[in-house]
Formats: sequence, C-alpha cells, structure tokens
Amino acid sequence: MGTKEGLVEMRVRTIDEATSVLKLMENLSFDQVLDDEEKMDILMTDSQNFKLILEEIDEPHRMMLGIINPDQADLLYLAINDPEGIDATLPYQTVEFLKKLGITLEKAVVTDKVNMTHRTILTLRKEDGSVMEMPLTLFDALVVATVAKVPFYVREELLEVDRPDFAKSVPNGDIVLLRMMPMKALKREMDMAIRRENYEYAELIKREMATRKEGEEKEDEEEDYQEID
Repeated sequence: MGTKEGLVEMRVRTIDEATSVLKLMENLSFDQVLDDEEKMDILMTDSQNFKLILEEIDEPHRMMLGIINPDQADLLYLAINDPEGIDATLPYQTVEFLKKLGITLEKAVVTDKVNMTHRTILTLRKEDGSVMEMPLTLFDALVVATVAKVPFYVREELLEVDRPDFAKSVPNGDIVLLRMMPMKALKREMDMAIRRENYEYAELIKREMATRKEGEEKEDEEEDYQEID
C-alpha cells in the first residue's frame, strides 16, 4: 500500500531540465537572446537546474517537486537505472558498509520542511533489533533509498497544496514550483506575471514573498533575543 500511518510512498516520476533552452530561444538567434535581458536572466539562473518530480505510488498520484543540480540528476538517474554504475559513490558505499555491519535500511521519510529545505530521516535497524535514525537531505536519502531498494515516504501533510480562494485558476504545479524558487526568481516571476496580466498568479507570488520576509524577520528577532540572553 502507498499510504501507511500518515505516510505516503513516493517514486521518482521525472528528472527534467528546469528550463528548456530550445524552447527559451525559440526562433531567436543567439545574439538576439543575448540582447533580451529577460531571457538571458532565465537562461543564466535556471539552465543549471533540474526539476525532480516525485509521485505518489497509489491514487490520486499527488506530486512533490524539488530542484537539483546536473550532477545530482546524473547520480539519481544512475541509481534508478544502473545502481552498479555508481559503485564508487558515497551513497552506494554507505549502503554496502551498513550491510557489512549487519545494519538493515528500512525506509526513508520526509518529515518536515524548514527554510525551504525538506528534512528527511533514514530508519536503520541493527542486528539486535534496536532502531537508529539518520537525518539526511531529501536528495541523499532518496539516492540511498533507491540503491538499497527501500520505500521512500513523505508525510501526507507535506503533499497538501494550500490554495487561496482567489487563486482557483492557478495550476497546482505552479503553486508548488513557486514555493521552491529563490527570492530573486520570485521577483522575476512576479514581473513576468504582471506583464502577462496573470494577476491571480502575481498576487500568489506577492503573498509568498511576504510570507518569506516575515519568516526571515522572525528568525532575526529570535537570534537577537538569544544574543541578549
């Protein structure tokens, strides 16, 4: 079963370039792209990123999106399609080392999200039956779970898309994607949305930026308070 005790089992659906260079350039020459400040900004910011889409194994096939770099994309692709081809990498050697110690990998769970970063726990069981938990980044845990052939779960609440009433026409994918964007990319996305008169999306971006700014101010206040203590 894909859902167990509030956990949703996921699999890798796609690993794609965040920006299609061919689509971006369309019928323009390279010199024309160089003269187009907006396209050059997109090209320089996004061309080195890949979109990682995880999909719920069972219905309704909810999705989760992450951004990874080209090296990570290559590593994950090999982990899925040719695990032996990454035998010299740290994730592969970690799995093999744990096996030699008699430690069994049981599952990986994305537990929460802090400052735009998903935190993931890898559950291990020793020979005496005791359980250990290893915190990892989402990407590292995904590669290790893939190599070890153990389930990869996400807490169900992390798959819920918080959609304001005014943004009913904005696709779920766009809402998830903008929450992964850095602040600079959000500002660029806002300008593009306004130029295209997509005001619902622009308002959504505006609120996302305000939420992040409020979070940063709250963190600064907590740091100042700790310094006073």
